[in-house]
Amino acid sequence: MTKQANARIPYSVTGSGPDTLLFIHGFLDSKEVWSPVVDKLGEAKHVFVTLDLPGMGELNDENGEISLERYRDDVVSVIKAISTDVVIVAQSMGAQVAELVAIAVPERVRGLVLVTPVPLGGVNAPEDVVRDFHALGGNPNAQRNVRSHLSPNLPSQKLDALTLLGEHVSSATVSALVDAWNNGIPGTELESPYGGPVLVVRGESDPFVTEAMADGVSARFKGARQLVIPRAGHWAHFEDPATLAQAICDLLALLGNSGASDWKGAFSQKSSTAFADAFDPEVTLEAATLYKPVIGRDQVKKVMEAASRIYEKLEFTEQSTGPGKQYLEWRAVAFGGVDISGVTVITRNGEGRIANIAIHHRPLSAALKFSHELGSRLRGIVPQEHFAASPSIEG
Repeated sequence: MTKQANARIPYSVTGSGPDTLLFIHGFLDSKEVWSPVVDKLGEAKHVFVTLDLPGMGELNDENGEISLERYRDDVVSVIKAISTDVVIVAQSMGAQVAELVAIAVPERVRGLVLVTPVPLGGVNAPEDVVRDFHALGGNPNAQRNVRSHLSPNLPSQKLDALTLLGEHVSSATVSALVDAWNNGIPGTELESPYGGPVLVVRGESDPFVTEAMADGVSARFKGARQLVIPRAGHWAHFEDPATLAQAICDLLALLGNSGASDWKGAFSQKSSTAFADAFDPEVTLEAATLYKPVIGRDQVKKVMEAASRIYEKLEFTEQSTGPGKQYLEWRAVAFGGVDISGVTVITRNGEGRIANIAIHHRPLSAALKFSHELGSRLRGIVPQEHFAASPSIEG
């Protein structure tokens, strides 16, 4: 079903599940290019948001401005219109748009999957190459030849299907699109402001987004991971949707469903193993109940298991996200009826694992009592210098 509730452009929402994936297509394509990936992912497991960028797909009659900035604003309006945070999956020129969106609303973007990505700073191709791309408007045969060159192992049937997506895009729009992705956004060659997890996917046989270009894109994101799909070209998502679908699932597993389900699940299990599964080996724990941070997966998991067993009741009440972070408000009961509340800030590395935890408890009287009890339970396991020697200020 196509919706436009408070958004600048129509969009479609299908599927159900804890994770929302928003797809952004590339040059001369439409939302239909993602259908094979959606089919592989399964609509019973995920929510899918798809859209056509103005000038292409169902919006090929759109006569407005064609620019990366305009597309950014269009997609941001869609994200603001839906109720959940998203992982953005984008291809080619769509990757430029995806990064701009992630920079604009980082608190709503849990991660990026950039397939054969064009650098945000543009390709900056020479004039003769640009001229050939400008000439693709209104020329399906030329479009088919370009697609065949950039995805040399693409079967004829899939090549025909791709060509159909772009044959109705106007010549003026094609020229504007070429200028947009070729020129890019000047001054964006340095590190990206977006700090969330990023997966860069390259087709092994893609002569356009080469290994060097993919490396350049990856280098702009802290901890970005790369995947090379064998034999695939520029339309790797259309050529081998199963491999991309699995890569997306792997990223979602690292992120944890709904952003912090791995953390919440570990508390419900009260198991050191459950906590360890989510932690980076060098994870650091800071808390109002600790005099100094606890460092390292082994020590932190023991502290968190013991802490989870002190609570008689624990409820997570609010949650929000930022680049590589989750913020959780919670309230709990311990010590036979003592109310405790606080905020936990979870920071993840580029692989989606928890690298830092900062836990803020209140009130102070409950935090001191909690610290003392934690130390008692961990005596001989974790150094006592981390914990309060007395359960109260007076003591």
